[in-house]
Amino acid sequence: MMENQDIIHFQQKYGKKWLQKYNSYKNNSKYTKHGVKRRAHWNDFDEYRHEVKQLTEHNANDIPGIHKRGFNSYHIDHKISIKYGYDNGLLPEHIAHPSNCEMIHWKDNIRKAGKCKVDNDNEWIMSM
Repeated sequence: MMENQDIIHFQQKYGKKWLQKYNSYKNNSKYTKHGVKRRAHWNDFDEYRHEVKQLTEHNANDIPGIHKRGFNSYHIDHKISIKYGYDNGLLPEHIAHPSNCEMIHWKDNIRKAGKCKVDNDNEWIMSM
């Protein structure tokens, strides 16, 4: 089903050259277990990070201060980092949970990198 929709999309977008573009795209991507396309060079961590970010976006309205969000202002920070979650087998749903997210200044988010912050709101994740 997904493939038929892709073909129609490529036919509409590229006209006579649709098959060439479609084959190129198909050869450079593959499906994840959730049916989402990913690039062939992605590893398991890339897939995990992508899933966490998708779930975080889905939950974004429940994160306090989300209205401050902007490229050069505030970013969503995962208190328990995505990398830590991946390395320790935590569910993406737990890392993306609003209790594990906060809005922090973008410079602080970059400085924080993979460091984790456990508090009363997200300590339940560590016990899972």
